[in-house]
Amino acid sequence: MRLSIKIITLAAIVTLSAGCTTNGVRHFVGSAIADGADTQVSYDVHGCQVLQQRCAQGDFQEWETRDKEMGCSCKKL
Repeated sequence: MRLSIKIITLAAIVTLSAGCTTNGVRHFVGSAIADGADTQVSYDVHGCQVLQQRCAQGDFQEWETRDKEMGCSCKKL
Protein backbone atom coordinates (compact mmCIF):
# COMPACT_ATOMS: atom_id res chain seq x y z
CA MET A 1 0.00 0.00 0.00
CA ARG A 2 2.73 2.47 0.96
CA LEU A 3 4.69 1.67 -2.19
CA SER A 4 1.68 2.35 -4.42
CA ILE A 5 1.12 5.73 -2.73
CA LYS A 6 4.77 6.62 -3.31
CA ILE A 7 4.53 5.56 -6.95
CA ILE A 8 1.33 7.54 -7.50
CA THR A 9 2.84 10.60 -5.82
CA LEU A 10 6.01 10.34 -7.87
CA ALA A 11 4.00 9.96 -11.08
CA ALA A 12 1.94 13.02 -10.18
CA ILE A 13 5.02 15.11 -9.49
CA VAL A 14 6.70 14.07 -12.72
CA THR A 15 3.56 14.65 -14.78
CA LEU A 16 2.82 18.06 -13.29
CA SER A 17 6.43 19.25 -13.39
CA ALA A 18 6.69 18.30 -17.06
CA GLY A 19 4.37 21.19 -17.90
CA CYS A 20 1.22 19.16 -18.30
CA THR A 21 -1.66 21.62 -18.58
CA THR A 22 -4.60 19.59 -19.80
CA ASN A 23 -7.47 19.38 -17.34
CA GLY A 24 -8.12 15.71 -17.98
CA VAL A 25 -4.61 14.66 -17.01
CA ARG A 26 -4.57 16.91 -13.94
CA HIS A 27 -7.95 15.54 -12.84
CA PHE A 28 -6.75 11.97 -13.42
CA VAL A 29 -3.59 12.50 -11.39
CA GLY A 30 -5.49 14.30 -8.63
CA SER A 31 -8.03 11.50 -8.43
CA ALA A 32 -5.32 8.85 -8.36
CA ILE A 33 -3.59 10.57 -5.46
CA ALA A 34 -6.91 11.01 -3.65
CA ASP A 35 -7.74 7.31 -4.04
CA GLY A 36 -4.47 6.44 -2.34
CA ALA A 37 -5.31 8.80 0.53
CA ASP A 38 -8.87 7.43 1.12
CA THR A 39 -10.37 10.62 -0.33
CA GLN A 40 -13.02 11.20 -2.99
CA VAL A 41 -12.61 14.10 -5.44
CA SER A 42 -14.97 15.79 -7.89
CA TYR A 43 -14.45 18.62 -10.39
CA ASP A 44 -17.96 19.82 -11.21
CA VAL A 45 -20.75 21.60 -9.34
CA HIS A 46 -23.24 18.70 -9.39
CA GLY A 47 -20.58 16.17 -8.36
CA CYS A 48 -19.51 18.41 -5.47
CA GLN A 49 -23.10 18.77 -4.25
CA VAL A 50 -23.51 14.99 -4.22
CA LEU A 51 -20.12 14.50 -2.56
CA GLN A 52 -20.94 17.05 0.15
CA GLN A 53 -24.17 15.19 0.98
CA ARG A 54 -22.31 11.89 1.23
CA CYS A 55 -19.51 13.38 3.33
CA ALA A 56 -21.41 13.73 6.62
CA GLN A 57 -18.72 11.84 8.57
CA GLY A 58 -15.72 13.23 6.70
CA ASP A 59 -13.72 16.38 6.01
CA PHE A 60 -15.35 18.14 3.02
CA GLN A 61 -13.44 20.91 1.25
CA GLU A 62 -14.07 22.82 -1.97
CA TRP A 63 -11.87 25.11 -4.03
CA GLU A 64 -11.63 26.88 -7.36
CA THR A 65 -9.05 25.58 -9.80
CA ARG A 66 -6.81 27.94 -11.72
CA ASP A 67 -9.07 27.32 -14.73
CA LYS A 68 -12.00 28.74 -12.71
CA GLU A 69 -13.58 25.30 -12.30
CA MET A 70 -14.98 24.04 -9.03
CA GLY A 71 -13.21 21.21 -7.24
CA CYS A 72 -14.02 19.44 -3.98
CA SER A 73 -12.91 16.53 -1.86
CA CYS A 74 -14.12 14.39 1.02
CA LYS A 75 -11.53 12.73 3.20
CA LYS A 76 -12.85 9.88 5.31
CA LEU A 77 -12.12 10.30 9.00
